[in-house]
Amino acid sequence: MVAATGLMNSKYAVAIALAAIFSAAVAVPTQAFAAEVQAEIVPGASTKTNDAYSPNPIEIKEGDTVIWTNRDGALHTVTSGTSPEPDGIFGMRDATNPVLVPPSRTFSFTFTEEGEYPYFCTLHPAMNGLVKVSEAGGPAMQEITATLDGNSYKVTAKSSAVQVSSVTIEPNTSVEVTVSGTGEVELTLPKAMIDGINKIEAGDQEIAFQSVGSTDSDSTIKFTVPSGVSEVEIYGAMVVPEFGVIAALILAASLVAVIGFARFKGTSLGFGRF
Repeated sequence: MVAATGLMNSKYAVAIALAAIFSAAVAVPTQAFAAEVQAEIVPGASTKTNDAYSPNPIEIKEGDTVIWTNRDGALHTVTSGTSPEPDGIFGMRDATNPVLVPPSRTFSFTFTEEGEYPYFCTLHPAMNGLVKVSEAGGPAMQEITATLDGNSYKVTAKSSAVQVSSVTIEPNTSVEVTVSGTGEVELTLPKAMIDGINKIEAGDQEIAFQSVGSTDSDSTIKFTVPSGVSEVEIYGAMVVPEFGVIAALILAASLVAVIGFARFKGTSLGFGRF
Protein backbone atom coordinates (compact mmCIF):
# COMPACT_ATOMS: atom_id res chain seq x y z
CA MET A 1 0.00 0.00 0.00
CA VAL A 2 2.85 2.30 0.90
CA ALA A 3 4.56 1.46 -2.39
CA ALA A 4 1.35 2.11 -4.30
CA THR A 5 0.90 5.43 -2.57
CA GLY A 6 4.48 6.39 -3.36
CA LEU A 7 3.98 5.47 -7.01
CA MET A 8 0.76 7.50 -7.12
CA ASN A 9 2.54 10.51 -5.59
CA SER A 10 5.37 10.23 -8.08
CA LYS A 11 2.84 10.21 -10.96
CA TYR A 12 1.20 13.34 -9.57
CA ALA A 13 4.60 14.97 -9.24
CA VAL A 14 5.45 14.18 -12.87
CA ALA A 15 2.05 15.51 -14.03
CA ILE A 16 2.50 18.74 -12.07
CA ALA A 17 6.01 19.17 -13.45
CA LEU A 18 4.82 18.63 -17.02
CA ALA A 19 1.98 21.10 -16.49
CA ALA A 20 4.45 23.69 -15.19
CA ILE A 21 6.74 23.15 -18.18
CA PHE A 22 3.81 23.44 -20.58
CA SER A 23 2.60 26.64 -18.90
CA ALA A 24 6.07 28.14 -19.15
CA ALA A 25 6.31 27.16 -22.82
CA VAL A 26 2.95 28.79 -23.53
CA ALA A 27 3.91 31.95 -21.62
CA VAL A 28 7.24 32.51 -23.39
CA PRO A 29 5.95 33.73 -26.79
CA THR A 30 4.14 36.73 -25.30
CA GLN A 31 7.43 37.98 -23.81
CA ALA A 32 9.51 36.91 -26.80
CA PHE A 33 7.49 38.94 -29.27
CA ALA A 34 7.61 42.15 -27.23
CA ALA A 35 9.67 44.72 -29.16
CA GLU A 36 12.02 47.54 -28.30
CA VAL A 37 10.89 50.50 -30.39
CA GLN A 38 13.32 53.32 -31.10
CA ALA A 39 12.15 56.95 -31.08
CA GLU A 40 13.92 60.32 -31.07
CA ILE A 41 13.81 63.79 -29.64
CA VAL A 42 14.81 65.49 -32.88
CA PRO A 43 17.47 68.20 -33.35
CA GLY A 44 16.00 71.65 -32.74
CA ALA A 45 13.12 70.12 -30.77
CA SER A 46 12.83 73.16 -28.48
CA THR A 47 11.37 75.20 -31.36
CA LYS A 48 9.02 72.47 -32.61
CA THR A 49 5.57 71.21 -31.63
CA ASN A 50 4.11 67.90 -32.81
CA ASP A 51 7.25 67.18 -34.87
CA ALA A 52 9.61 67.45 -31.89
CA TYR A 53 9.40 63.68 -31.26
CA SER A 54 9.83 61.16 -34.08
CA PRO A 55 7.95 59.15 -35.08
CA ASN A 56 4.73 60.80 -33.97
CA PRO A 57 2.51 59.05 -33.26
CA ILE A 58 4.37 55.96 -32.11
CA GLU A 59 2.22 52.88 -32.75
CA ILE A 60 3.12 49.77 -30.77
CA LYS A 61 1.68 46.62 -29.18
CA GLU A 62 1.02 45.77 -25.56
CA GLY A 63 4.27 44.75 -23.89
CA ASP A 64 6.50 46.81 -26.22
CA THR A 65 9.13 49.17 -24.83
CA VAL A 66 9.71 52.59 -26.38
CA ILE A 67 13.23 54.01 -26.11
CA TRP A 68 13.54 57.75 -26.77
CA THR A 69 17.03 59.09 -27.63
CA ASN A 70 17.69 62.82 -27.23
CA ARG A 71 19.30 63.94 -30.52
CA ASP A 72 19.04 67.59 -29.56
CA GLY A 73 21.64 69.69 -27.76
CA ALA A 74 19.30 70.70 -24.93
CA LEU A 75 17.73 68.96 -21.94
CA HIS A 76 14.25 67.57 -22.52
CA THR A 77 11.68 65.32 -20.86
CA VAL A 78 9.32 62.60 -22.06
CA THR A 79 6.44 63.13 -19.64
CA SER A 80 3.02 61.52 -19.98
CA GLY A 81 0.00 63.78 -19.90
CA THR A 82 -1.36 66.74 -21.81
CA SER A 83 0.75 69.90 -21.56
CA PRO A 84 1.21 71.38 -19.06
CA GLU A 85 -0.23 68.73 -16.70
CA PRO A 86 1.63 65.40 -16.16
CA ASP A 87 -0.61 62.43 -15.44
CA GLY A 88 2.05 60.39 -13.64
CA ILE A 89 2.03 57.33 -15.92
CA PHE A 90 5.63 57.79 -17.06
CA GLY A 91 8.45 60.31 -17.12
CA MET A 92 8.19 61.55 -13.51
CA ARG A 93 10.63 60.86 -10.65
CA ASP A 94 7.97 61.87 -8.15
CA ALA A 95 4.83 64.01 -8.04
CA THR A 96 6.68 67.23 -8.93
CA ASN A 97 9.99 66.32 -10.61
CA PRO A 98 10.21 65.03 -14.20
CA VAL A 99 12.92 62.71 -15.48
CA LEU A 100 15.43 64.86 -17.39
CA VAL A 101 16.92 63.43 -20.60
CA PRO A 102 20.32 65.04 -21.41
CA PRO A 103 21.69 65.19 -24.99
CA SER A 104 22.55 61.72 -26.41
CA ARG A 105 20.92 59.97 -23.42
CA THR A 106 17.79 57.84 -23.44
CA PHE A 107 14.51 57.37 -21.62
CA SER A 108 12.44 54.20 -21.90
CA PHE A 109 9.06 52.92 -20.80
CA THR A 110 7.23 49.60 -21.27
CA PHE A 111 3.55 49.87 -22.18
CA THR A 112 1.48 47.01 -20.79
CA GLU A 113 -2.05 48.24 -21.46
CA GLU A 114 -3.90 49.12 -24.64
CA GLY A 115 -4.75 52.81 -25.11
CA GLU A 116 -3.48 56.21 -26.20
CA TYR A 117 -0.79 57.95 -24.16
CA PRO A 118 -0.13 61.65 -24.90
CA TYR A 119 3.16 63.08 -23.64
CA PHE A 120 5.13 66.34 -23.73
CA CYS A 121 8.32 68.09 -22.59
CA THR A 122 7.88 69.90 -19.28
CA LEU A 123 10.79 72.22 -20.15
CA HIS A 124 9.34 73.11 -23.57
CA PRO A 125 5.57 72.59 -23.22
CA ALA A 126 4.84 73.09 -26.92
CA MET A 127 6.65 69.82 -27.67
CA ASN A 128 4.13 66.97 -27.75
CA GLY A 129 3.80 63.38 -28.86
CA LEU A 130 1.47 60.40 -28.72
CA VAL A 131 1.94 56.67 -28.16
CA LYS A 132 -0.84 54.41 -29.47
CA VAL A 133 -0.82 50.97 -27.88
CA SER A 134 -2.92 48.26 -29.50
CA GLU A 135 -3.72 44.75 -28.38
CA ALA A 136 -0.85 42.31 -28.92
CA GLY A 137 -0.98 40.49 -32.26
CA GLY A 138 -1.55 41.75 -35.81
CA PRO A 139 0.31 44.47 -37.73
CA ALA A 140 0.59 48.02 -36.44
CA MET A 141 0.37 51.11 -38.65
CA GLN A 142 3.05 53.79 -38.30
CA GLU A 143 3.30 57.23 -39.89
CA ILE A 144 6.74 58.82 -40.27
CA THR A 145 7.54 62.20 -41.82
CA ALA A 146 10.69 62.82 -43.86
CA THR A 147 11.72 66.42 -44.53
CA LEU A 148 14.03 68.10 -47.03
CA ASP A 149 14.42 71.83 -47.72
CA GLY A 150 11.25 72.61 -45.80
CA ASN A 151 9.13 70.05 -47.66
CA SER A 152 7.49 67.15 -45.81
CA TYR A 153 6.88 63.64 -47.15
CA LYS A 154 4.63 61.19 -45.26
CA VAL A 155 5.75 57.55 -45.18
CA THR A 156 3.45 54.82 -43.84
CA ALA A 157 4.82 51.58 -42.37
CA LYS A 158 2.83 48.45 -41.51
CA SER A 159 4.37 45.60 -39.51
CA SER A 160 3.77 43.42 -36.48
CA ALA A 161 7.49 42.93 -35.84
CA VAL A 162 9.38 45.97 -37.16
CA GLN A 163 9.25 49.57 -35.97
CA VAL A 164 10.34 52.40 -38.28
CA SER A 165 11.75 55.29 -36.25
CA SER A 166 12.93 57.70 -38.95
CA VAL A 167 13.17 58.26 -42.71
CA THR A 168 16.02 60.36 -44.14
CA ILE A 169 16.31 61.58 -47.72
CA GLU A 170 19.72 61.44 -49.38
CA PRO A 171 19.06 63.86 -52.27
CA ASN A 172 19.39 62.36 -55.76
CA THR A 173 20.63 59.09 -54.22
CA SER A 174 18.39 57.12 -51.85
CA VAL A 175 16.00 57.09 -48.92
CA GLU A 176 17.39 55.75 -45.62
CA VAL A 177 14.96 54.03 -43.25
CA THR A 178 15.93 53.41 -39.62
CA VAL A 179 14.33 50.26 -38.22
CA SER A 180 14.28 48.08 -35.13
CA GLY A 181 13.15 44.49 -35.01
CA THR A 182 13.30 41.60 -37.47
CA GLY A 183 10.55 40.52 -39.86
CA GLU A 184 8.29 41.67 -42.66
CA VAL A 185 7.42 45.32 -43.16
CA GLU A 186 5.26 47.10 -45.72
CA LEU A 187 6.17 50.68 -46.67
CA THR A 188 4.12 53.22 -48.61
CA LEU A 189 6.34 56.00 -49.98
CA PRO A 190 5.28 59.15 -51.86
CA LYS A 191 6.40 59.29 -55.49
CA ALA A 192 7.25 62.96 -55.03
CA MET A 193 10.04 61.72 -52.72
CA ILE A 194 11.14 58.53 -54.52
CA ASP A 195 9.83 56.88 -57.67
CA GLY A 196 10.75 53.82 -59.70
CA ILE A 197 12.03 51.87 -56.69
CA ASN A 198 14.57 49.35 -57.98
CA LYS A 199 16.80 48.24 -55.09
CA ILE A 200 16.93 47.91 -51.28
CA GLU A 201 20.19 47.42 -49.39
CA ALA A 202 21.21 46.83 -45.77
CA GLY A 203 24.92 47.55 -45.63
CA ASP A 204 26.49 45.44 -48.39
CA GLN A 205 23.52 43.08 -48.49
CA GLU A 206 20.82 43.49 -51.13
CA ILE A 207 17.32 42.75 -49.83
CA ALA A 208 14.64 41.23 -52.05
CA PHE A 209 11.42 43.25 -52.15
CA GLN A 210 7.96 43.00 -53.64
CA SER A 211 5.91 45.80 -55.16
CA VAL A 212 2.40 45.39 -53.73
CA GLY A 213 0.67 48.54 -54.90
CA SER A 214 0.96 51.80 -56.80
CA THR A 215 -1.18 54.91 -57.20
CA ASP A 216 -0.58 58.23 -58.92
CA SER A 217 0.97 59.55 -55.71
CA ASP A 218 2.42 56.56 -53.80
CA SER A 219 4.30 53.28 -54.15
CA THR A 220 3.88 50.40 -51.69
CA ILE A 221 6.60 47.78 -51.23
CA LYS A 222 7.09 44.82 -48.91
CA PHE A 223 10.34 43.26 -47.69
CA THR A 224 11.85 41.40 -44.75
CA VAL A 225 14.30 43.12 -42.39
CA PRO A 226 17.12 40.67 -41.57
CA SER A 227 18.40 40.08 -38.04
CA GLY A 228 20.85 42.68 -36.76
CA VAL A 229 19.89 45.34 -39.32
CA SER A 230 19.12 48.86 -38.06
CA GLU A 231 19.02 50.75 -41.35
CA VAL A 232 17.94 49.99 -44.91
CA GLU A 233 18.57 52.09 -48.00
CA ILE A 234 15.98 52.33 -50.76
CA TYR A 235 17.03 53.34 -54.28
CA GLY A 236 14.87 54.50 -57.16
CA ALA A 237 14.95 55.95 -60.65
CA MET A 238 14.15 59.33 -59.06
CA VAL A 239 14.97 60.62 -55.59
CA VAL A 240 14.03 64.21 -54.80
CA PRO A 241 17.04 66.54 -55.21
CA GLU A 242 18.09 69.34 -52.88
CA PHE A 243 16.53 72.74 -53.46
CA GLY A 244 19.93 74.06 -54.58
CA VAL A 245 20.02 71.55 -57.41
CA ILE A 246 16.46 72.41 -58.45
CA ALA A 247 17.27 76.10 -58.32
CA ALA A 248 20.37 75.57 -60.46
CA LEU A 249 18.34 73.68 -63.06
CA ILE A 250 15.69 76.40 -63.13
CA LEU A 251 18.40 79.07 -63.47
CA ALA A 252 20.07 77.15 -66.29
CA ALA A 253 16.75 76.76 -68.09
CA SER A 254 16.02 80.47 -67.61
CA LEU A 255 19.42 81.45 -69.01
CA VAL A 256 18.90 79.25 -72.06
CA ALA A 257 15.50 80.87 -72.61
CA VAL A 258 16.94 84.38 -72.21
CA ILE A 259 19.81 83.66 -74.61
CA GLY A 260 17.42 82.12 -77.12
CA PHE A 261 15.10 85.13 -76.89
CA ALA A 262 18.02 87.57 -77.26
CA ARG A 263 19.25 85.75 -80.35
CA PHE A 264 15.76 85.79 -81.84
CA LYS A 265 15.33 89.51 -81.19
CA GLY A 266 18.79 90.30 -82.51
CA THR A 267 18.19 88.39 -85.72
CA SER A 268 14.76 89.93 -86.25
CA LEU A 269 16.21 93.46 -85.83
CA GLY A 270 19.05 92.77 -88.24
CA PHE A 271 21.87 92.73 -85.69
CA GLY A 272 23.02 89.27 -86.67
CA ARG A 273 23.68 86.42 -84.24
CA PHE A 274 25.22 86.87 -80.81
